[in-house]
This record gives sequence, structure tokens and C-alpha cells, in this order.
Amino acid sequence: MLVYGTVEIDEFSGWKRSFEKKYPGIEVEYMRKYVPGTPPPMAKTIMEETEAGKETADAVIVAVPPLLQFRGLNLLANVKQKESAAYPRAVREPQGYWFPIVSIGMIQVYNPKLVKKSELPKTAMDLADPRWRDAIVTHDLTVGTLGAYWLASLRPIFGEKKWQKFTEGLAKNRPKAYPLYDTVVDSVTSGETKLGLTVLLHDFIKAKRAKRDIDRLKLKDVPMLMTFNAIARTRASRHPAAAELLVDFLLSKEGQKMVGSTYLRIPARTGTGAPYSFEKMVGKEKFTPFPNEKVLARSADSISTLARLFAK
Repeated sequence: MLVYGTVEIDEFSGWKRSFEKKYPGIEVEYMRKYVPGTPPPMAKTIMEETEAGKETADAVIVAVPPLLQFRGLNLLANVKQKESAAYPRAVREPQGYWFPIVSIGMIQVYNPKLVKKSELPKTAMDLADPRWRDAIVTHDLTVGTLGAYWLASLRPIFGEKKWQKFTEGLAKNRPKAYPLYDTVVDSVTSGETKLGLTVLLHDFIKAKRAKRDIDRLKLKDVPMLMTFNAIARTRASRHPAAAELLVDFLLSKEGQKMVGSTYLRIPARTGTGAPYSFEKMVGKEKFTPFPNEKVLARSADSISTLARLFAK
């Protein structure tokens, strides 16, 4: 069975060993591939391999926003999984095109050596103040992937007028943009920028543990938004039964405890008792899953608006 994904090879190797031990007749080959882009390069690879009659991925492990593009390209199969019933309805894809396995929280940060607590913005609209011009960093908001869906997901939370005013004001402050989330963190901790708007929760925790110059910025009107790395079976799969066993394994309590025992990987399933469970990482803080149905209903307009506003 062939799996394409964005999780690190050394992380997946532990999951692979556990799965192959449980199902000794199945061998998993994993290939890590970079996903950002429209359409995602991973999706293009699958389409090209399928058209050429070559073997391609039986399953993919990718963040939910890119999976929206995979589905739009008709690359995913819908699957029924009993284990998915253990997950809150708000985090499930209702037709079974993908299933969450790793939680990805999106938070805001600042460099405490460059910004005093008394100077911190308190609401989203404060970020549109000219004082933050050239001082903010984000994931690239023009490529229609995770960073863009984070900002698009604030649209129903803020309401139309506020969202439009905020995005236009933020664009005027010329935030730096990078395609890699590690670089977003590096930009803040190095002092290149003062505020980071699209930082992954596990990257922030890693940076804090390394005693880098970074603290969390909490805005009154911006909740922690949570999306997921999810697994999906492809329509071109030559080993669909094996792929569905892998889906089932990674969704199970056993599989999720394994995921949550991988350094700073937060399992999507609650109640696993894993070392890096969401409850142990942030306590009782609530999160808002994204992108939800309201966001998806206007995603084309939101993504094109952001591409226009933040294009260089």
C-alpha cells in the first residue's frame, strides 16, 4: 500500500510499524510530499500517475483545507468508518471523504523582547493599526491553503462588514508571507517581525520549550481555530481494503493514543490519555473547528478576495 502525506517520515515510521505489526500481511510505503499550491502538487502527481496508468497513492494524509481541493478534483473516495462515530460531529466530514487524525490549532504570537504587554493588540481590528505596518507575518494567504482558510474562517465569526474592514486593513499593513509554518515562527523569534498570525499550536509549544523569544497573543474576538491533518482514501487506490484498514487503525483509540505519543502531535480524538492530548496541552480552552459549512459556502469568494488583497 502506498501513502502520500505531509507528516514527517520519522513520525509516520512509528505509525507504520504499529500498523504492520497488527496487519502483518500488509506493507506500507510512505512518501512525504509538499502540498501547498493550487492545485496542490501532491494532487497533480496523483492525477498524472493515474492518467499514465502508474501506481499512485492508496491514501493521503493532508490538512483539511488542501483536501477540499483534492475532493474538488474528484480524487477522493467516500468511506464508511465505524470509528468516526467517536469524534464530535463538528470535526467530521459528513460524507466520509476524509477523517481527522491530528489536531492542528492555529494561534497568534508575538516577540516579548520587541513588544511590551501594554502595547499588545487586544482585538483583531487593532492589527489594522498602521503602527503594525511591516511588523506582522503570516502563512502565504494567496495560495488557498491553511493560512487562507484560517482568515476565511473569521468571516462568519466577525460578520461581513468587520471581516472586510479587517482584511483590507491587514493588507495595508503589508504582512510578510511565507509558505512554511516553521518560517513564520522563525520570523517572529528572530525579530524580523513582531507578531505572527498563523502559527501552529505544536510549533509554538516547541519554540517555547526551546526558550525562543515567543509568547502567545490572545485577541478577544479571535478564538483558537482548529483544523486537522486527515486521512483519505483515493479513488485511484489499487489496494482499497488495505487503505481502509489504515484509516480505521489511525482513527481507533489505540491508533490515536499512538499518534498522541508522537512528539507534539495532538490526536484528534479526545479521551485517549496520550501524552500530547489537547487536554494536556492547553487544558480546558475551547476551540472552533475550521473550515465549517458557513466558511465552505463562501470559500471561493473568500479565497479569491484574499489572493487579490495580499498579492505582492
